[in-house]
Amino acid sequence: MIEEQAEVVEVIGSRLVLQAQTQSACGSCSASKGCGTSVLSKVVGRKFTRFQAENSVDAEVGDTVMVGISEDALLKGSLMMYIMPILGMMAFALLAEFSLAAQVEYRDLAIAASGVMGLVFGSLLSRWYFQCQSSRQRFTPVVLRKIIEHGKL
Repeated sequence: MIEEQAEVVEVIGSRLVLQAQTQSACGSCSASKGCGTSVLSKVVGRKFTRFQAENSVDAEVGDTVMVGISEDALLKGSLMMYIMPILGMMAFALLAEFSLAAQVEYRDLAIAASGVMGLVFGSLLSRWYFQCQSSRQRFTPVVLRKIIEHGKL
């Protein structure tokens, strides 16, 4: 189980609206001074992600909780999110490559445009997949425990 801290920003019935700071993986890397990702994360600044989870620990607004998601769900979700658009791009470009005659003017431009359309199609397909899977338990974060209660340190 992969764990991350999040702050409770709202309670809606039995569900919590949580906010977690997006982490850059550059904190402990020895190449952080010469890494483009490190520089980019400094320029963009701190970003927060909001999501919902069941309130299984009786948390209140302002509490800090530990949430978790299974490694399997994270791996499958990452593959779907990154691989599907690339496969769509390749499939559309190859389809255009084999369907257009060699003498067609602007053939390369048409193949590139088809690739971009495939990338968009794959992205939309990934989005649809996650919307369909949003109610399934394996992709839903779980509140594991309270870390800091609001007003108590």
